[in-house]
Amino acid sequence: MSLPTETPPPRSPVPLRRVVMTTLLVVAMAGALGWEVFRTRPVRRSLDAYNRLIFAADQGDLAAIRTLCSTHYLARHPLQLAPEGGLVGLPHYGPHKNFRAWRRGDHVLICPTNRVGPVYRFVEEADTWRFDGPIGLLQPDGRVESYEEPEEPRPPEF
Repeated sequence: MSLPTETPPPRSPVPLRRVVMTTLLVVAMAGALGWEVFRTRPVRRSLDAYNRLIFAADQGDLAAIRTLCSTHYLARHPLQLAPEGGLVGLPHYGPHKNFRAWRRGDHVLICPTNRVGPVYRFVEEADTWRFDGPIGLLQPDGRVESYEEPEEPRPPEF
């Protein structure tokens, strides 16, 4: 005598609504990530240029330093290696773990210290980000106190 076998109840198919909602969520998250990558690209590239500049300065490679500086900076500042190593006017260290970097107009500003200290400007030239020199000091309240640029000497008027 054989026992009757029970057939399991049929599985309910995954509701179409759940598949659509999951797909939309994944697409939205991928889009948000793509937007963030696109939006932060100038800051990331400027930080890369800053790190390469510090490395080249520590190596004493003036040719590499020239390629990482803007034409404006090179026209106004002669490149000098510091006696203790590095470049005159640049720190010997990479960014602190609490550094700040942000966009201001077409420029990127970087404060490589612990949220208070010198601020360096980077500009985009020839599709690369280049060092454009120090512009001021970042204060504890978050404002940048600008350095005064020396005026170009004017010829005397007669």
